[in-house]
Amino acid sequence: MMYKNPFTPVFGNEPPILAGRQRMIQDVITGLDNGPGDPNRVTIFTGPRGSGKTVLLATIAAAAESMGWISVHATAMPGMLDMLIEQIEEKGAEFLSVEQSGGVTGVQVSGFGITRELPDRKSVSFRTRASRYLKELEEQHIGLLITVDEVSADVPEMITLIDSFQHFIRERREIALLMAGLPNNVLQMFQHESISYLRRAFRKRLDSVSIPEVRMAIEDTVKLTGRTIDREALSVASEATNGFPFLIQLVGFYMFSQSDRKKISLEDAERGIEIAKIDMERMIIDSTVRALSDRDMDFLEAMSRDEEYSNISDVAKRIGASASLASHYKRRLAEQGIISSVGRGKIAFNIPMLKTWLRERGEQ
Repeated sequence: MMYKNPFTPVFGNEPPILAGRQRMIQDVITGLDNGPGDPNRVTIFTGPRGSGKTVLLATIAAAAESMGWISVHATAMPGMLDMLIEQIEEKGAEFLSVEQSGGVTGVQVSGFGITRELPDRKSVSFRTRASRYLKELEEQHIGLLITVDEVSADVPEMITLIDSFQHFIRERREIALLMAGLPNNVLQMFQHESISYLRRAFRKRLDSVSIPEVRMAIEDTVKLTGRTIDREALSVASEATNGFPFLIQLVGFYMFSQSDRKKISLEDAERGIEIAKIDMERMIIDSTVRALSDRDMDFLEAMSRDEEYSNISDVAKRIGASASLASHYKRRLAEQGIISSVGRGKIAFNIPMLKTWLRERGEQ
């Protein structure tokens, strides 16, 4: 019998069971239901690549739509505001009086020509267009959820969106804005002088999912297909993910695809983990380290010599750096979500398999 693989290791694809994010989802849903003024209506999620930011936005958007809201989505890039307006018009078509594009109309009356030029919709500001649509949607008791991925202060339209949003909030519109991005990009957004309002947004970091929650998610996902999984296989697969959302789907996908037997075996899990490791390096680790400086890499390689965690003082000695310079590297890497503090003067890797990758790189 052929079983359809339920795991989704493709960026942005919503898995059938999302592990460890229920509290964050419920907070936002409660905020939507609570009405204008609830702080959960402007939330920004941060985390490294593969931590599940895009999936979380999609999951919340689906839940909002089930409540009768309209949700629209964009990635922070040029043209994003027009994309959002087009989605609002498309999803709210039956509720909105959408104006036609600009142009010149002509009417002849007794030999006299009368012409009238309609405004080009794209010449009207985003705030003006969105405000009119919000009013019309509210008349039908419909709210608007905007989600934006890969936020960046370098995108002028992102600044325009946030500036417009704060006016909508003051007008007590039925609107919510959820954003997601890499930690360093989010930090730059918070520091941007033109959008100081954003500093009052809830900022939520996507940490690793607990292993018990990973076990439950993997087992329940497998059961959805009519298959079962060996207890030892489940334990080994869950531990191999380190609670990293992308790895949960990646390990699950390859483990599931190793055989067509009804029960997934320990051998299936072990083979799946090995294949997942290759993709993890190619899709997450390579793209992460490519953006780092040589000194950043020296710092990480020095950390990789330790087991569970590293003392900053030890790392500083290994790379021949002063305590202040080592703290600078630590802060920069933490802002990118690559490492984090785990106690006074102690740091650890956030991205699974990165430590092993660095060790193997040093042995070559």
